[in-house]
Amino acid sequence: MNNALLEIFTEHLPARFVLPALAQMQTLADEILNRRNLKYSGARAFGTYRRLVLEIKDLAPKAEDTRKEIKGPPAALLKTAGGGYTQQAEGFAQKNGLDPRELAIVDTEKGPFIYARVKIKGESAAKLLPEVFKEIISSLAFPKNMVWEESGFKFARPIRGLIGLYGGKAVKFEVAGVKSGRATYPISSFGMKPIRISSPENYARTLASQPQPVLAEPQDRRKALLNAVNSAAARLGYKADLDEDLISETISFTEHPVALAGDMDIKFLALPEELIMTVLKKQLRMFPVLDEVGKPQPHFIAVRDGISANADEVREGFKNVMAARLTDAVFFLENDLKTGLDKMRRKLAGVNFIDGMGSMLDKTERVEKLALQITANLDEKQAAALRNSAKYCYADLTGGVVYEFPQLQGYMGAVYARAAGLGDEAAKAMEEFYLPLSASGELPQSYCGAALSLAGKMDTLAANFAAGNIPTGSEDPFALRRAAMGAVRIMLKHNFALSLNDIIAEAAQNLPPAQNSKISELRAFIWQRAAYVFEREHGLAPDEIAAVEGLEDATLPRALSIARALRGSRQSAALAAVGESAKRVGNILKKSGAPAADIDEILLKTEAEKQLYKTLLEVRAAAPEKNAAVEDAFAELAKFKDPLERFFSEVMVNDSDEKLRNTRLALLEGVNNLLTKAVADLSKLQKRG
Repeated sequence: MNNALLEIFTEHLPARFVLPALAQMQTLADEILNRRNLKYSGARAFGTYRRLVLEIKDLAPKAEDTRKEIKGPPAALLKTAGGGYTQQAEGFAQKNGLDPRELAIVDTEKGPFIYARVKIKGESAAKLLPEVFKEIISSLAFPKNMVWEESGFKFARPIRGLIGLYGGKAVKFEVAGVKSGRATYPISSFGMKPIRISSPENYARTLASQPQPVLAEPQDRRKALLNAVNSAAARLGYKADLDEDLISETISFTEHPVALAGDMDIKFLALPEELIMTVLKKQLRMFPVLDEVGKPQPHFIAVRDGISANADEVREGFKNVMAARLTDAVFFLENDLKTGLDKMRRKLAGVNFIDGMGSMLDKTERVEKLALQITANLDEKQAAALRNSAKYCYADLTGGVVYEFPQLQGYMGAVYARAAGLGDEAAKAMEEFYLPLSASGELPQSYCGAALSLAGKMDTLAANFAAGNIPTGSEDPFALRRAAMGAVRIMLKHNFALSLNDIIAEAAQNLPPAQNSKISELRAFIWQRAAYVFEREHGLAPDEIAAVEGLEDATLPRALSIARALRGSRQSAALAAVGESAKRVGNILKKSGAPAADIDEILLKTEAEKQLYKTLLEVRAAAPEKNAAVEDAFAELAKFKDPLERFFSEVMVNDSDEKLRNTRLALLEGVNNLLTKAVADLSKLQKRG
């Protein structure tokens, strides 16, 4: 068996296209080779921003044979009355290369039919590979495509070369006017003299052995990059900020990463740290240099593609570009500080939030109000910090720095807050306002930051649901799922005193009237995220989560603690039995349709009724809904096991006497309220095997 190789040599692909394209190539190879019955031991994709490469290991010399059933005439036409084969049967057999005796009768939904069972010989890999390679290339999807030649073929960037190999032989095919061969090319700055590839096994080795080596394997580029950057930082006496996103991006825009260290004017260190880091990493793709405690130093490490003798000139070019960008950052910062938070806040009046929900200034005022509504027991200092942070939480959106660097929203607000003398607590809250930035991202640590972040997210959720903007399928243009997950995690971490229902109600009452409000659907939307956290992070079962979903007055932390206690308490056979009885009680009440009635104790004649009533009074007196020790509350509810079992075995609820029937239903209603509403809905528990 031989290996096969495909290389697509292109003009410069954007770095963000490279790794997704390689992942697609591998997936497509597996799908297409399997569909064509070509056996192989493995396929892998690798490459750079100029060459997307697929290697197929141990590809079989031919596709496996297959069998196909072909439907023919009705079975009645197989033979004549004399027992011979009909002309139709003989013609059908001949058409499919069979003797009539090899035909079969198969029963179908429309009756029996003649079938030909045909063996299809697998074609050679050499014959199939041109089509396989062409299908892989044409199936690759990119965020943006180009058309550059007459056929109108679309690809991320123009294709300038193709390699197709099977063992030592070339695989001939053509895409977008480019014919395949066995030649590739060096790093772009070193001309276009062809490099001949003799076999798939020699591809990476041949490129790496060039006078200007090409590291086609991403892991080789990563290793070379880290060695180069770390060595450059060590020569300066410091360490590099090895940001994982920057590393990944850098290995996607280089074929042989070479590090160049340079100096920056020390005056730029007066800029806020995150602003320096953002300019270097996000704008310039440079690695910041840090001291042992992580503080930026007046140096940078840039990365170029390939080795050359003019390193000093390239370093100077990097330095000039960096100085220009940091000078721009100084200009934006000074302008923002001169403008001040109050003026930036007023500008929010001209920034629309979402249709029907006012401006960003309107949203700011709602968030300020909600943040104070959902907090409790704040001292005067905390309340002042929360008011200040809420008043200006969106102000930095109108500043020059955030306009240029949107990822610094919140952080720059904190910078301006400190400059305005609002205090560290308010500044910290503003810095944490947008946290978490992802479903599992870092949460606000300060209480004021958590309250502010929660208020912002709840206003965003309530406003969008009031405006009818509800995520559907994979569409979530306003990132409401992320906002809801963040709100859930904040409530759980900081134990806010209001229930989910109350927080939604507070957020909703601050909104302007909406035409097509879907606010009633918001609780279920947020609860889905809470259930996910309960299950994934706390190991709770779906029925345990369902048992606390309807606790409308409970905070999320309280609901979580009840569900966790239920997980332990349900091991008790008594509580498990009560859960089953709770289902039966609920079903009886649902079917009865009886009007609400009081329990008339005088009408309770049987011992079973009296025992259940006595237990009801005892458990109700123990007030399980107010019991801080949830396990004790479940122990109280477990007392219903024997009384309920006896009641169901000895008492007919639907008695012909209406008063007696209503009293018994009232008794069950009282029991039901305790079993489904006092602590948790035990009727949601499922039997365990």
